[in-house]
Amino acid sequence: MEDRILIRGLKNGNQKSLEKLMDKYYNYVFTIIYNIMRGSATIEDIEEIAADAFVKLWNNRNKLDSKYKSIKPYLASISRNTAINYLKAMGDIELPLEEDFLILDIDGVEEKILDKELSQILNQCIKKLEEPDREIIVRYYFFYEKVKDIAVELNMNESTVKTKLFRSREKLKNMLVKGGLYNENRDDGLISKSRSQGI
Repeated sequence: MEDRILIRGLKNGNQKSLEKLMDKYYNYVFTIIYNIMRGSATIEDIEEIAADAFVKLWNNRNKLDSKYKSIKPYLASISRNTAINYLKAMGDIELPLEEDFLILDIDGVEEKILDKELSQILNQCIKKLEEPDREIIVRYYFFYEKVKDIAVELNMNESTVKTKLFRSREKLKNMLVKGGLYNENRDDGLISKSRSQGI
Protein backbone atom coordinates (compact mmCIF):
# COMPACT_ATOMS: atom_id res chain seq x y z
CA MET A 1 0.00 0.00 0.00
CA GLU A 2 1.27 3.48 -0.85
CA ASP A 3 2.62 5.58 2.00
CA ARG A 4 0.32 8.44 1.04
CA ILE A 5 -2.72 6.29 1.85
CA LEU A 6 -1.18 5.07 5.11
CA ILE A 7 -0.28 8.63 6.12
CA ARG A 8 -3.86 9.68 5.51
CA GLY A 9 -5.00 6.78 7.68
CA LEU A 10 -2.61 7.81 10.44
CA LYS A 11 -3.89 11.36 10.42
CA ASN A 12 -7.42 9.97 10.75
CA GLY A 13 -6.38 7.94 13.80
CA ASN A 14 -6.46 4.57 12.05
CA GLN A 15 -4.23 2.20 14.05
CA LYS A 16 -4.28 -0.33 11.20
CA SER A 17 -2.32 2.19 9.14
CA LEU A 18 0.31 2.34 11.87
CA GLU A 19 0.54 -1.45 11.95
CA LYS A 20 1.01 -1.58 8.18
CA LEU A 21 3.75 1.06 8.36
CA MET A 22 5.46 -0.95 11.09
CA ASP A 23 5.32 -4.06 8.93
CA LYS A 24 6.74 -2.12 6.01
CA TYR A 25 9.45 -0.08 7.74
CA TYR A 26 10.40 -1.84 10.97
CA ASN A 27 13.66 -3.20 9.54
CA TYR A 28 14.53 0.25 8.18
CA VAL A 29 13.95 1.89 11.58
CA PHE A 30 15.80 -0.89 13.40
CA THR A 31 18.83 -0.53 11.10
CA ILE A 32 19.09 3.23 11.68
CA ILE A 33 18.84 2.81 15.44
CA TYR A 34 21.24 -0.13 15.44
CA ASN A 35 23.87 1.91 13.57
CA ILE A 36 23.60 4.68 16.15
CA MET A 37 23.35 2.49 19.25
CA ARG A 38 25.83 -0.22 18.27
CA GLY A 39 27.99 -1.04 21.28
CA SER A 40 25.85 1.05 23.63
CA ALA A 41 22.69 -1.04 23.86
CA THR A 42 21.49 -4.61 23.64
CA ILE A 43 19.36 -5.89 20.77
CA GLU A 44 16.40 -5.84 23.17
CA ASP A 45 17.07 -2.17 23.93
CA ILE A 46 17.25 -1.37 20.22
CA GLU A 47 13.98 -3.18 19.61
CA GLU A 48 12.40 -1.11 22.40
CA ILE A 49 13.77 2.13 20.93
CA ALA A 50 12.39 1.14 17.52
CA ALA A 51 8.98 0.58 19.09
CA ASP A 52 9.26 4.00 20.79
CA ALA A 53 9.99 5.57 17.40
CA PHE A 54 6.70 4.25 16.03
CA VAL A 55 4.88 5.46 19.14
CA LYS A 56 6.31 8.92 18.48
CA LEU A 57 5.17 8.66 14.87
CA TRP A 58 1.66 7.95 16.11
CA ASN A 59 1.73 10.74 18.70
CA ASN A 60 2.92 13.24 16.06
CA ARG A 61 0.70 12.04 13.24
CA ASN A 62 -1.08 15.39 13.00
CA LYS A 63 2.21 16.98 11.83
CA LEU A 64 2.29 14.76 8.75
CA ASP A 65 1.25 16.12 5.38
CA SER A 66 -1.02 13.83 3.38
CA LYS A 67 0.81 14.97 0.24
CA TYR A 68 4.03 13.18 1.26
CA LYS A 69 4.71 10.27 -1.07
CA SER A 70 7.03 8.54 1.39
CA ILE A 71 7.20 8.56 5.16
CA LYS A 72 10.80 7.27 5.21
CA PRO A 73 12.51 10.66 5.77
CA TYR A 74 10.19 11.43 8.67
CA LEU A 75 10.74 7.97 10.17
CA ALA A 76 14.50 8.38 9.77
CA SER A 77 14.35 11.66 11.69
CA ILE A 78 12.24 10.20 14.50
CA SER A 79 14.42 7.08 14.71
CA ARG A 80 17.62 9.08 14.89
CA ASN A 81 16.34 11.52 17.49
CA THR A 82 14.85 8.75 19.63
CA ALA A 83 18.17 6.89 19.64
CA ILE A 84 20.16 10.03 20.41
CA ASN A 85 17.83 10.92 23.29
CA TYR A 86 18.38 7.44 24.67
CA LEU A 87 22.14 7.92 24.46
CA LYS A 88 21.88 11.32 26.14
CA ALA A 89 19.93 9.75 28.99
CA MET A 90 22.72 7.18 29.35
CA GLY A 91 25.37 9.89 29.24
CA ASP A 92 26.95 7.98 26.36
CA ILE A 93 26.76 10.21 23.33
CA GLU A 94 29.33 11.42 20.86
CA LEU A 95 27.63 13.41 18.13
CA PRO A 96 29.29 13.05 14.76
CA LEU A 97 31.40 15.55 12.93
CA GLU A 98 30.49 18.85 14.62
CA GLU A 99 27.08 19.09 13.01
CA ASP A 100 27.28 22.81 12.29
CA PHE A 101 25.72 22.26 8.90
CA LEU A 102 23.44 19.30 8.59
CA ILE A 103 20.08 19.97 7.08
CA LEU A 104 19.39 16.26 7.48
CA ASP A 105 19.54 16.71 11.25
CA ILE A 106 15.87 17.45 11.48
CA ASP A 107 15.00 19.01 14.85
CA GLY A 108 12.47 21.64 13.85
CA VAL A 109 13.41 21.47 10.18
CA GLU A 110 11.86 18.17 9.09
CA GLU A 111 8.71 19.73 7.70
CA LYS A 112 10.81 21.88 5.36
CA ILE A 113 13.05 19.02 4.27
CA LEU A 114 10.10 16.70 3.79
CA ASP A 115 8.57 19.22 1.44
CA LYS A 116 8.60 17.57 -1.95
CA GLU A 117 10.42 20.39 -3.73
CA LEU A 118 13.16 20.77 -1.12
CA SER A 119 13.66 17.02 -0.88
CA GLN A 120 14.05 16.73 -4.64
CA ILE A 121 16.55 19.59 -4.75
CA LEU A 122 18.58 18.08 -1.94
CA ASN A 123 18.67 14.75 -3.75
CA GLN A 124 19.76 16.50 -6.94
CA CYS A 125 22.63 18.12 -5.06
CA ILE A 126 23.74 14.82 -3.58
CA LYS A 127 23.65 13.17 -7.02
CA LYS A 128 26.09 15.80 -8.27
CA LEU A 129 28.74 14.56 -5.86
CA GLU A 130 31.31 12.15 -7.27
CA GLU A 131 31.90 8.68 -5.89
CA PRO A 132 32.86 7.64 -3.29
CA ASP A 133 31.80 10.98 -1.78
CA ARG A 134 28.15 10.41 -2.62
CA GLU A 135 28.12 6.95 -1.06
CA ILE A 136 29.84 8.22 2.08
CA ILE A 137 27.29 11.03 2.49
CA VAL A 138 24.37 8.62 2.04
CA ARG A 139 25.82 6.03 4.41
CA TYR A 140 26.63 8.60 7.08
CA TYR A 141 23.64 10.94 6.99
CA PHE A 142 20.84 8.73 5.72
CA PHE A 143 21.74 5.39 7.28
CA TYR A 144 23.77 6.78 10.21
CA GLU A 145 26.68 4.40 9.76
CA LYS A 146 29.72 5.21 11.86
CA VAL A 147 32.88 6.58 10.23
CA LYS A 148 34.90 3.54 11.22
CA ASP A 149 32.35 1.20 9.62
CA ILE A 150 32.24 3.22 6.40
CA ALA A 151 36.04 3.18 6.31
CA VAL A 152 36.09 -0.61 6.58
CA GLU A 153 33.40 -1.07 3.94
CA LEU A 154 35.11 1.26 1.47
CA ASN A 155 38.67 0.18 2.33
CA MET A 156 39.71 3.66 3.49
CA ASN A 157 41.21 4.99 6.67
CA GLU A 158 38.95 6.91 9.02
CA SER A 159 40.67 10.26 8.51
CA THR A 160 40.05 10.02 4.75
CA VAL A 161 36.35 9.36 5.33
CA LYS A 162 36.11 12.32 7.73
CA THR A 163 37.86 14.59 5.23
CA LYS A 164 35.55 13.52 2.42
CA LEU A 165 32.51 14.07 4.63
CA PHE A 166 33.66 17.58 5.49
CA ARG A 167 34.43 18.51 1.88
CA SER A 168 31.22 16.98 0.54
CA ARG A 169 29.20 18.81 3.14
CA GLU A 170 30.81 22.08 2.10
CA LYS A 171 29.99 21.31 -1.55
CA LEU A 172 26.37 20.63 -0.64
CA LYS A 173 26.19 23.84 1.35
CA ASN A 174 27.58 25.82 -1.57
CA MET A 175 25.03 24.26 -3.93
CA LEU A 176 22.20 25.17 -1.55
CA VAL A 177 23.53 28.69 -1.02
CA LYS A 178 23.70 29.14 -4.78
CA GLY A 179 20.13 27.89 -5.09
CA GLY A 180 18.88 30.21 -2.37
CA LEU A 181 18.00 27.38 0.03
CA TYR A 182 20.63 28.00 2.68
CA ASN A 183 21.30 31.19 4.60
CA GLU A 184 24.21 31.16 7.06
CA ASN A 185 22.68 34.08 8.97
CA ARG A 186 19.58 32.08 9.97
CA ASP A 187 19.52 29.71 12.94
CA ASP A 188 17.96 26.84 10.98
CA GLY A 189 20.02 27.55 7.86
CA LEU A 190 17.07 27.18 5.54
CA ILE A 191 15.00 29.79 3.79
CA SER A 192 11.70 29.66 2.04
CA LYS A 193 11.27 27.34 -0.93
CA SER A 194 9.83 30.29 -2.81
CA ARG A 195 13.40 31.54 -3.19
CA SER A 196 14.78 28.23 -4.42
CA GLN A 197 16.13 28.82 -7.90
CA GLY A 198 19.08 27.80 -9.99
CA ILE A 199 20.33 24.50 -8.55
